[in-house]
Amino acid sequence: MIELVDLYKVYQMGDEEVRALDGVSLRVDDGEFVGIVGPSGSGKSTLMHIIGCLDTADRGAYYLDGQPVEAFSENELARIRNRRIGFVFQSFNLIGRMSIEENVELPLVYSGTKAGERRERAREVLELVGLWERRNHTPNSISGGQQQRAAIARAIITNPSLILADEPTGNLDSRTGAEIIAVFKALNRAGKTIVLITHDAKVAAQAGRTVQIMDGRLYEDEVAMDSAVETGGLRRV
Repeated sequence: MIELVDLYKVYQMGDEEVRALDGVSLRVDDGEFVGIVGPSGSGKSTLMHIIGCLDTADRGAYYLDGQPVEAFSENELARIRNRRIGFVFQSFNLIGRMSIEENVELPLVYSGTKAGERRERAREVLELVGLWERRNHTPNSISGGQQQRAAIARAIITNPSLILADEPTGNLDSRTGAEIIAVFKALNRAGKTIVLITHDAKVAAQAGRTVQIMDGRLYEDEVAMDSAVETGGLRRV
């Protein structure tokens, strides 16, 4: 379970202070599929980095499974990122000189898992995303949709409870993007908690719950966001 309480993140841009997050509060229960949608510069990537323990807020609290993330050591945070959270990015982040199977195995290599166990687990996740027959191909020899499937396989090979997806369909056509969303839905049905961040409202709407982000603030829906923009008010989520 994720609980964010009144988070603030401020960046200094020359003489100007920019609030990337402005009092963000959010709860995501175990097994939820939540879509966070907002335009470029709205704060959604900053939010994902904090949820993924890649960055910290300036103020506020973040609880992961009831534990305050601020209290974790760097080694503990590294273990969380390697074991408890799976990351999927827009640009796939696959290593071109390595095969798909080798790319997928990387998180287990970093954790010191033995080769036989790595191969067995790689086969399981590649079959799950429909890529086992492509395991010996390199990333540049398969399609964008297949590359994203490989990235998802890599994200789930450590059996994380939480999957964070940052614009996972951003580089894909609509048909292929729909196929990738179907993979996330299947993972959610299998019990994974998924937080998907996107600029595309149609993609976010595929999640079980959708949250809007604008100027570093979260809103329950478009009506609440429009009202808040007009009045300066904010409905917490």
